[in-house]
Amino acid sequence: MKKTGMLLGALLAATTAVAPAWAQQQTASTAAVPATNAATAAATQDFGRLSDDGNTAFEELMLARRAIFDGDLKGAKTLITSAQQALDRARADNTAFQKAEAELMPVKTKQAQTAKKGTGSTTPVAWLPIDGELVLDETVEPTTEKSAAVAAANRHLRAGDPDRASEVLKVSGVDADYVIAAVPLEQTRQDVNRAAEFIKNDPYKASEALRDAENSVRYASVDIQAVSHQQAASGNTSK
Repeated sequence: MKKTGMLLGALLAATTAVAPAWAQQQTASTAAVPATNAATAAATQDFGRLSDDGNTAFEELMLARRAIFDGDLKGAKTLITSAQQALDRARADNTAFQKAEAELMPVKTKQAQTAKKGTGSTTPVAWLPIDGELVLDETVEPTTEKSAAVAAANRHLRAGDPDRASEVLKVSGVDADYVIAAVPLEQTRQDVNRAAEFIKNDPYKASEALRDAENSVRYASVDIQAVSHQQAASGNTSK
C-alpha cells in the first residue's frame, strides 16, 4: 500500500499555500485563522490520512473476485470474510470524510471533473480514502524532468520524508496534484456483505457484487504548488 496519505498533512504544512480542488468547508477551529491557513487545514482534514484497513479491504475484494474467476471459491470466501473484517475496522479509524459523489471525480483527471460536474448524488456520504499519490498538474506540459521530479517526490513521501518531497517540487518548479482514491464506506460494506452471502450458492452474483464495489471508486485532488507560485508573484510585485 502507498502510505503517502499518512504524510500529506506534513507535506501541506511544508508548502507555502494549498488550494484544495473541492474542500471548501471550514470548521470552528479554522474559522478564525487566515484564509490560506484555513484552506490548508481544510485540505489536511480531508486528505491527511489514508485508511490502511480500507486499502487492505479493497485489495482483498479484488483478489476475491480474481479467485472466483479462477474457480477458487474457498479462497474467495476467505478473502471476502477478511475484507468484511477490514471494513469494520475502517469504520472506526477516523479517516472517512463526508462528500457528495457529485463533488468527486470518476477518474483521476481534473478535466473529467469538469466534464462530469453535477453528475452523481448530491447527498453527502462517508468516503473511505484507500490510496493516494502525487501527479503532474494537467495544466503543465509534461517533460521528462518534471515527470521525474514528481516520481522523486512520491518516493520521498513513501519513505516518510514529506519535507524532502515538498522541497523537490519547489526546487523543480513543478505544479503537482495530490490525488486520492476513495470508496463510499457503507455502500462498499453492503457490496462485500452481499458477496459473502452469494459466494455460498451463486459465485457469479458474488463476483458482480465485488465488481460494484470496484466500480464505486472516485477521486479527489489538492493542488500542492500552483497557488504558491501565484502568491510568490504577487509578493514580488508588492515589493
